[in-house]
Amino acid sequence: MITVIKKWGNSLAIRLPREVIRRMALREGSEITMREEGVRLVLHRTPEPEKTLTKNAWRDFVLPLKKRKENVSGALDHILYGAPR
Repeated sequence: MITVIKKWGNSLAIRLPREVIRRMALREGSEITMREEGVRLVLHRTPEPEKTLTKNAWRDFVLPLKKRKENVSGALDHILYGAPR
């Protein structure tokens, strides 16, 4: 597979072919690690970071007190099983 190095601002860049992107499961914003091995450049997909809780994520874990029993059950299903609300 041959690709051409192009100018991108003050840097040089290569374009990854669609087939490489598909096989490596990359998408826009994916992080990769580059390593030089002699005259070779090796690319590795960086594992996706684990999802972290946001500032207001605690709201998903608090049971609503003023809701009817059926609505509380739905909120519990969402918390425990990820079911849609």
